[in-house]
Amino acid sequence: MSAKHSGGECQTNSCDEGDKPPFQRSKIVLLGDSITQLSFSPSLSGWGAHIAEMYERRCDVFNRGMSGYNTDWFLLYLNTKQGRHDVFDSMTMSGGLNADGISDVKLVTIFFGANDASCPKLNSRQHVPILRFQENLRKILSACRDNFGSKVRLILITPPPVHHKSRLKFQLEKFGPEKATGELERNLDLSSQYATAVNDISDELNIPCLDLWKLMQESMPGKDEPWSQYLSDGLHLSGLGNAFVGERLIELITKEYPEIAVTPSPATGHWGTATSNAGIALGNVKGVGPWHDEISNLDPGMAFQTNNSAKKRRF
Repeated sequence: MSAKHSGGECQTNSCDEGDKPPFQRSKIVLLGDSITQLSFSPSLSGWGAHIAEMYERRCDVFNRGMSGYNTDWFLLYLNTKQGRHDVFDSMTMSGGLNADGISDVKLVTIFFGANDASCPKLNSRQHVPILRFQENLRKILSACRDNFGSKVRLILITPPPVHHKSRLKFQLEKFGPEKATGELERNLDLSSQYATAVNDISDELNIPCLDLWKLMQESMPGKDEPWSQYLSDGLHLSGLGNAFVGERLIELITKEYPEIAVTPSPATGHWGTATSNAGIALGNVKGVGPWHDEISNLDPGMAFQTNNSAKKRRF
């Protein structure tokens, strides 16, 4: 079958050389709890959207954040048929792993701890003891390597700090003065312990870590705790906090994994342009399809012929 266009004939059966598609766009997968689930929120300037912007026309970014989940529950989800397909199989079913154990998934972020760090007395339902939390992280990281290839790039992210005044204000607004307990089921000390636990796993397994607990407080020091502006309710990220995470994560990717980093256009500062560039491990350094300013009105087809001849590389 074929369909006629004003620009020529489009063949719907484009895989003439066999069942395998001629090109598979690289992927980035974001794993975590509600802070990840909300990372594409337009009203919050979600940090995941910052990553998607960086990888325009080069990588698809998949959000697998699960609101309210701790690492215990996420592992239970991975052990279900639905969870395995959702997080792993659906990401690799087109290309699988090549002979070197490499898939089209180039990067996975693992962002847990905000729920695991709940106070065991006030919120035993979501609390996960630190040693089990660390073992759960090891299992999640191992599962990523088993399913996405041993060379998949990984980044751990610590839980952010908890701001007490903002958290108590949120409690009062949500439950009212009669039901608000005034007790903190999540607090700065517990979040510190779980952030340290994430950093310890980072050191143990030699995996880059974005230490939000430390970076947020250091970037806005002061007696009045101005870093609370990064949080919408003392726990979850505000628009400013999402922008902070997005920017710091892009910096970390560029530093630790330059082979998959994107360099914005020196002329415009934008990621998705002809003069932007990407690391060789993304396979298609210049991006998918010819850029609009590479297409001549005299012979538009020439740009597509040149682009179509480029071979994908997998690293």
